Amino acid sequence: MLYSLSGTQAEMEQSILDGAMLAVHQINSRGGVLGSHVQVAIYDDHSEVSSTARGVDHLCTTENVDAIVGGYTSAARLALTPAIHANASLLMYPTYFEGEETDSRIFYCGAAPNQYVADYLAWVANTLGRRVYVVGSDYIYPRVLAEAIRRLAGSLGIEIVGDRYAPLGETRFESIVDDIGRVRPDVVVCNLVGADSTAAFYTQYHLGGLTPDTMPIAATVTTELDLAHMPTAVSDGHYMVATYFAELSSPVNDTFRRELADVRGQRWSHAAQVGAFNAVHALALAAEQARSLDVDALSRALIGIRFEDNPEGAPFYFRANHYSSHPSYVGRAAGGRYEVIADFAARQPDPWWSGSRPPAPVPPSAGRLADA
Repeated sequence: MLYSLSGTQAEMEQSILDGAMLAVHQINSRGGVLGSHVQVAIYDDHSEVSSTARGVDHLCTTENVDAIVGGYTSAARLALTPAIHANASLLMYPTYFEGEETDSRIFYCGAAPNQYVADYLAWVANTLGRRVYVVGSDYIYPRVLAEAIRRLAGSLGIEIVGDRYAPLGETRFESIVDDIGRVRPDVVVCNLVGADSTAAFYTQYHLGGLTPDTMPIAATVTTELDLAHMPTAVSDGHYMVATYFAELSSPVNDTFRRELADVRGQRWSHAAQVGAFNAVHALALAAEQARSLDVDALSRALIGIRFEDNPEGAPFYFRANHYSSHPSYVGRAAGGRYEVIADFAARQPDPWWSGSRPPAPVPPSAGRLADA
């Protein structure tokens, strides 16, 4: 497991780790994998992208791991990918992201943009309005996702009336709020990442007299964990898209949430955390099917498995391009939670939403048979 367990990303990434560790607990309580309990090595990159590659090297060479479940921000994923290849390892990346890549050694356990943005934008246009202002953190995910939104906008009759970006961790949004008030869009699409930035933006938005009744926020990253950092008077009535919400009603999700609290003491649940949970279960199923911990054998077997107990409400499985299938939902904030008000059937992933051609695939190097 490779996560930021200290520093600015610690709260979010600890919650993702808890999802992965719950899966480990469940698997071991049923006898483990290939007759042995799953053993976990954890590396904390201290919220420093420069440390992620060192984390991969440590886990692969010192801890002799068979696969890595980890990473959260796209900046971290891009930084650790060369080390995954250099160590002939396998990365299970847990969260939805901006797409636009495929990699022979990465399995994408979260959604591509066409799986959560396309239906959401159509819903936004039909429900909230077609004049859209985009706000985001200034790094790869919000920038590329904004381009996906811009490319989809024309076919949906959406007009992008403004877009502004702020550094990760920024907490002063007065100028952006002033600009939104001047432009008067129908809706603000928020791609800000991090509880500090998100809470500050929503609070200053509220203090600026902008309300969900007249100008709602339609977020892509504001989880319930982020809502916990702001008063409900600030967040209530705004919207979020996700492949999972805690309030989804099903026996599988009820079990997931109960055991997440009982086993890990984790109150909050969200899509990236479910991605890590699914990732560990998928690895276990693949190892049992392959009867091997060889990296290439695991990779081949992952294409053929289905995990039925996915809290998202649909079976979890991978396509040949290493992307996974996901439904999506729209939630409206109420009392620090999201009420699910719309749902969309699972879409097959199309990582190349821009129409660009993917690079020629890089054949995986010879795998290692790591210590069980």
